[in-house]
Amino acid sequence: MKKIASFLSLLFLAWGISAAQETTAAANKPEISGRVRLFSSLYAADNPDGLFFTHEAGQFAFRRAEVRLKIAGSVNDRVSYGVRFDAFSYPGDLLDSGQFPESAFLGSPASSEHFELGLYEGWVKVGDFLISGLDLTAGKQRISWGTADKVGVVDNLNPIDFANFLSFDPDYFFERRPQTGINLEYYPGGAWKIQLVGLLQHQVSPLPFGYAALADKFFPMDDIVVEKGWEDSALKTAWGIRVAARPLGIDLGLSYYRGNLSLPYLRSFDLGLGQTSQGTFYYPRAGIWGLDLAGEAGGVGFWAEAAYVVPEEIDGLIAFPVYVDRNIVMYKRSFPLFEKGFWKYVLGADYNFGGGFSLNIQFLHGFFDEVDYGEEAAETFGFRTGMFYGEPGNYVLGRLEYKFARDTVKLKFGGLVETTSNGSAFVIMPEAEFRIADAFNLVCGAFAAVSGDRQMTKFGSFRDDGQIYAGFRLDF
Repeated sequence: MKKIASFLSLLFLAWGISAAQETTAAANKPEISGRVRLFSSLYAADNPDGLFFTHEAGQFAFRRAEVRLKIAGSVNDRVSYGVRFDAFSYPGDLLDSGQFPESAFLGSPASSEHFELGLYEGWVKVGDFLISGLDLTAGKQRISWGTADKVGVVDNLNPIDFANFLSFDPDYFFERRPQTGINLEYYPGGAWKIQLVGLLQHQVSPLPFGYAALADKFFPMDDIVVEKGWEDSALKTAWGIRVAARPLGIDLGLSYYRGNLSLPYLRSFDLGLGQTSQGTFYYPRAGIWGLDLAGEAGGVGFWAEAAYVVPEEIDGLIAFPVYVDRNIVMYKRSFPLFEKGFWKYVLGADYNFGGGFSLNIQFLHGFFDEVDYGEEAAETFGFRTGMFYGEPGNYVLGRLEYKFARDTVKLKFGGLVETTSNGSAFVIMPEAEFRIADAFNLVCGAFAAVSGDRQMTKFGSFRDDGQIYAGFRLDF
């Protein structure tokens, strides 16, 4: 029924836009664009005992057919709108052992042809709202802060899409999800901009399918409890403010975000009297001060971001049974879960050498999932650098690109180097893109962790999970 309702909503939206344009002289025709895309990847080697994935060589890693539809336009000189629907189809079945491929109630092949439809964006923008120079954008929207290339540390208004991160789909690597909120942008004059954003929801990163099993590999336990840590109160959702200017030809931004972190972190571990363990995960609130800048010198583009994260002061807890005078009692110990504040930052530059060659390189301190734990919490729970949800580590990300044959062929060699006190890892991500016809591209590439300790580095844990992918993309 949700799929039918979504399709009907799309039809009513298109009808409403058409009707509005017939009755508004200043209106423009809506611009309709979109994408049809197929992505498929397979594993290059056997890995029967992998930390995250178990597979055989040649086994499919990820498959997805995608259709994207965007409608944008204006009702008059001041009011504009934008809508984007994403539809995904899985070219495979979701049948369990002993299950027949029964259809959904209205006959759609739900279990044999899995299909998902979602509203990615839907917003309305009003220029000169109340006063001149003040723009209002309301609805589900992507509000990008910062200057870094995908790995920004001040881009805090939209949560990371952790679900697609582990698919290693290059179009969704480090993707962030639009949120529903009110975005006020005021242009007082010159290059100044003052932005105030209030979100109508708490930020929650989508986690990979089957994440509960993955969490058990991160932190082995029998039962898991997830605490949201918030109330449905307008005063306890997320908000942010940013002031931007352009002094001396440098784009400069100062920002502050107040809300919850979008990933759940282990807060307590309880080994009960029955020898069954329970872990509690929690979405902590935080205030994040941000600074970002970007510019160009001698043909070299450069950018930098720094974020000072101040998490809420909460305690971690560990509890386990002990013998006292031949009696079993529960021993409990609490400690500060996080440091009072910690830094994340990224530095980057790009350069076009000419002849089709260009280079992009960035240094990142603090991956999106990493936080600075209190000393006792790190020691008790085993948090360290070189692990997911661990202490901040250092990463170098780069991409060398070469275009030729009138830009119809694009070769990319991407790479990532992880360096921590526990070791280093090296990942390569080569890709070739061929433009067969206008707006129609074929893409093939690979993801491979070629070095790194499987237990002590984050990306080294994917040493035996190398993937080869291919697909096509049509934009219209």
